[in-house]
Amino acid sequence: MRASVPSSLIAGLQAGSRSVGELQARKIGKALALVGPELESFVLEAVSTCTDRVLSEAKDYPALFLNFIAKQLRTAGIAPKDLCHFQLIQSDHGQSLRMRLDGGRMAEIHSTLTYA
Repeated sequence: MRASVPSSLIAGLQAGSRSVGELQARKIGKALALVGPELESFVLEAVSTCTDRVLSEAKDYPALFLNFIAKQLRTAGIAPKDLCHFQLIQSDHGQSLRMRLDGGRMAEIHSTLTYA
């Protein structure tokens, strides 16, 4: 399967001179046969390198909500420079975001949504 993205983009990504947005990341991830949490992890990591770092489906949420996670990480002593790699984990209890931190440490955020 082809990614249907310009070859110059792929070359730039390989050289480290270009970044990729959400749409292109999804195309490339699907061409790499990524699905489910692996695809989402790939897209989230790719989007973190582009100019517009928030997914289109998350842009209309209030800033308070989006900033809540960052504040939780800072409170735990985790600075942005400490975050190295992310992995989404799916379980029977919901999703988790596993983060590899600078210095070999690990952190994990679990989310459970309950509403009435």
